Amino acid sequence: MVQVRQLVSVTLLALAVAAGGCGKQETAPAPREPNQASRNSERGETAGSGEASMGVRLTQEERENIGLKTEAVQLRPIEDVRKLNGIVKPHPDRVAQVTSHVPGIVLNVHASLGAWVRRGDDLLDIKSVELERLELSLIQTENRLALTRLDLERVRQLVEREIVARKELLKLENQHREILNEIESLTRQLNFLGLPQQAIVRIREEQTVTTLHLPAPISGTIVERNVVIGQAIEPNVALMRIIDPSIMIVEGEAFEDILPVLQLGQRVRVVIAAYPNEIFEGKISFISPTVNPTKRTIPVWAEVINRRGMLKQDLFAQVYVMVGEQRRSLTIPIEALISAEGSEFTFVERGGVYLRADLELGTRNDRFAEVKRGLAAGDRVVTDGSRQLYTKWLAAQGGGSVLGGHTH
Repeated sequence: MVQVRQLVSVTLLALAVAAGGCGKQETAPAPREPNQASRNSERGETAGSGEASMGVRLTQEERENIGLKTEAVQLRPIEDVRKLNGIVKPHPDRVAQVTSHVPGIVLNVHASLGAWVRRGDDLLDIKSVELERLELSLIQTENRLALTRLDLERVRQLVEREIVARKELLKLENQHREILNEIESLTRQLNFLGLPQQAIVRIREEQTVTTLHLPAPISGTIVERNVVIGQAIEPNVALMRIIDPSIMIVEGEAFEDILPVLQLGQRVRVVIAAYPNEIFEGKISFISPTVNPTKRTIPVWAEVINRRGMLKQDLFAQVYVMVGEQRRSLTIPIEALISAEGSEFTFVERGGVYLRADLELGTRNDRFAEVKRGLAAGDRVVTDGSRQLYTKWLAAQGGGSVLGGHTH
């Protein structure tokens, strides 16, 4: 019995020693610091070449080489516009032809092609046999009138003294009226043929014929000259053409689907390829009541103020018609937009990196586009150099070099 108790005690002691060696407490390992790849993953980025999939970083020299410029996204009034293609034409009320109503010979030309003239300035001196014949008739009739007046005064005195019968006085009075009517007829003929009233008065007073001076009918620029000194001319043949270019017409063509939104008086902005940075303002002055049966378009005229005479006849133009009211919207300049890969996007600068931002757009016009999603106010988008930046961005997505041979 004693031996059994000793065996149990030894067994219990062995178990206790084993339990003490295995029961040593272990400390938990410290939490591991997340690496750069983990942080990039949380932001939607990846390490290494994954940065290039998000954007492109440029040096100052690289930005200057591509002429890169940015502009802030901001709230602005934006108008609903419709674009028409058009051609610049002279205003029909500001064009004049210089013609002669009588045949003759050109003695002098006082204005050259391209010269600016004022209304009433002498342009051409014409010697006309037909005109001189009428002038001589006027001079002769004026002399007859003077003699008739003397006879009329003499006979009136004789009638008062009862020396001559009254019928002689009546006969001279009728003759006097006929001469006055003849002078009036000759005056109208000379005036119609281009002789001004003051020249006709001078003919009657000075008893001399005068040369026909063709004046400028309007103020403007001589754009055509079809005459030289010594040339024989015929009536109603265009000798010069004058245009007043202060206001021009842009003849646009509108398709049928936009006809319901077009109205007389709507404001327009006109841009021409020759001066892409210039904007010419005007308004719609005519909407044709007929449709071109071949093109299915409606002619539309816009009167445009021709600042500094930059609008030239027959230049191609783009006409932007304001058909909707202004409203404040988040906008970017139209130059910042890139259309590719079936979508529209821009590049936005954030922390020195240029990132592609896909956009959802609303109303747009010739200057701005409304941004509904993809940007926030204050973001700076690339306006100049965006195409070159897009090329570099594409290279980066393919794992190639990015500006200067660096890979990001």
